[in-house]
Amino acid sequence: MKAKLSLLLLPLLAGCVEYMEEVESDFTACPKVEIRQEDKAIVQKGGGYDLFKIEMVGYNGHCYFDERVQKDKAVVAPKFKITRLSNTNVEDVHFSYYLETYEGPTRFLGKKTYFALVRMPKGSFESYYTPDGGELSVPAGKYDFEMFAGLNATLQDSEYKVK
Repeated sequence: MKAKLSLLLLPLLAGCVEYMEEVESDFTACPKVEIRQEDKAIVQKGGGYDLFKIEMVGYNGHCYFDERVQKDKAVVAPKFKITRLSNTNVEDVHFSYYLETYEGPTRFLGKKTYFALVRMPKGSFESYYTPDGGELSVPAGKYDFEMFAGLNATLQDSEYKVK
């Protein structure tokens, strides 16, 4: 009986340990990036159709000290979900996104824009894409700072923000 009870408790305990590791990593994670709600998703148009919906759904990132330039840096690679909205022959999805800081070395503050190209073969209706990480200098020795990320809607007639 004791053996059966311990076998039943084992998955429960493993789940608790995994949960505690996730909670702990959230508090020490660097960088902490907020995806701005108003810039989280855009729809691309073409030929009178809504072609693709692009959503920023998360990010991978880490912080490190760059020995070469003697500065703390954050690397952020946003994760995107791309959904085909109409059955067209368009296969290339071009879009831009930004990473932004408000705190840090003066000449590194502000927005940096990055460009992406994702190939969605005809017949493919959903894809995920994570580009190489963008790198930003961050405040020295401080890993609790604000960073923001979002998608840019570049042209009024070809892209619009989803609310």
